[in-house]
Amino acid sequence: MEMWLLVSGFFSLFLIITASWIYYLKLLKTKENLILLDLLHSKELEIAKLTQSLENLKEQSNKLENELKELKNEQLHISEALHEARLKEASLDARLEASKESYQKLETSFAEKGKQLELKLHSIMQEGLESKLKKFDENSLKSLGGMLKPFSENLELFKRKIEFSQDQSTKKFAQLSKEIEFVTKAGFSITQEAQNLTNALKGKKQMQGSWGEMILESVLEYSGLLKGVHYETQSSFRDEQGRQKRPDVIIKLPSNRSIIIDSKVSLNDYDAYIRSENDEERSLSSKALVRAFRQHIDTLELKDYAHYDAKTLQYVFMFVPVEGAFALAVQEEPRLYEYALKKHIAIVTPSTLTVSLRTIYLYWQSEQSTSNAQKLFMEAGRLYDKMHIFSETFTRLGAQIGTIQNSYEIATKQLSSGQGNLLTRTQRLKTLGAKTTKQLDNTKFLQDDFDEEIKEVSLKEDSK
Repeated sequence: MEMWLLVSGFFSLFLIITASWIYYLKLLKTKENLILLDLLHSKELEIAKLTQSLENLKEQSNKLENELKELKNEQLHISEALHEARLKEASLDARLEASKESYQKLETSFAEKGKQLELKLHSIMQEGLESKLKKFDENSLKSLGGMLKPFSENLELFKRKIEFSQDQSTKKFAQLSKEIEFVTKAGFSITQEAQNLTNALKGKKQMQGSWGEMILESVLEYSGLLKGVHYETQSSFRDEQGRQKRPDVIIKLPSNRSIIIDSKVSLNDYDAYIRSENDEERSLSSKALVRAFRQHIDTLELKDYAHYDAKTLQYVFMFVPVEGAFALAVQEEPRLYEYALKKHIAIVTPSTLTVSLRTIYLYWQSEQSTSNAQKLFMEAGRLYDKMHIFSETFTRLGAQIGTIQNSYEIATKQLSSGQGNLLTRTQRLKTLGAKTTKQLDNTKFLQDDFDEEIKEVSLKEDSK
């Protein structure tokens, strides 16, 4: 009995241990499944990312393939163009070589003919000289004396003319000396007036501006541009804020474009530099001149001339009438021109502005020629259209004339041809006794048919 209980206890313990082990294995398997699920989810995410990357790589590959195709097409076009260029170059080389050969042949032929001509001339001159020496006798000497006599008379006359000319030259030289003296005095006077003008300009900005405008006007006239046609002076306008602005000059360009030029300038610092007696004063004056230039550039930027009209060029010309002043400012500050360009301002002097305006003048001439050519082409096009319309109208008129001709022939036949025509019937009325005051002109119609009808009518009347 105890043995049985012991066996039963062991068996029960075995069952409990077995059940516990099975339960533990299930728990362990559940954890492994969860780990595997997490691992599977992460792998799925990685696969999705890799799939997206693969799609992106495919798109990039397609783009690269398209670009490669375009590059290949472009390379093909370039190769074709290069081949054509090489063919043209070869053709030109061949033509050039042929021209060189022709030129060498012509040069050789010309040299040979020149030598032959030289030999012939030498032979002719030798023969003529020998012939004349043989014939030179006393009569020839007398003849030579007769020939030299008029020459000696002319020589005497020439001598008198020279003496007269020298006398006149002396008088003119004296007069010229007086003129030179007058011009010298006038030069001193002009110099003095220029000095007075310079003194008057010092410190007076309004007068300086007028002087700059005068120089600018001279440059404009020299360039060939016409006032009122190609440029305007002192034209006023109002900006978007309603502020009135008055630029010095507005240059008109083709296609309704325009350039604004400002000629305001200060000469005080440059004059101070000229009158400086030492390097320190000159340095101070040159730096002050640069500051004046910068200040004027900033002022022009605030005026915003470049945007007064939608078609105005984005740069304003800042005109400096004194070349030396601008050269000194650039020497002192090399970046001054760049500073102005950043603010859409181009600094110009009489020399550079003359070139620019002359280019504009030539551009106007080219534009005028182009405009005339375009008008000519338009007129030619309108003339062609009119000619086309006239051709169609003329064709319709011909068709209408043909229709009228057919109608006329039909009406003529109805009037005078065949039995029972209108002319016969009308004449029959007169035969039957109709009172008339006029006679039908039947010579234009077929008289035979008419006579035939009259006979038939007469026979019918007689039979009755």
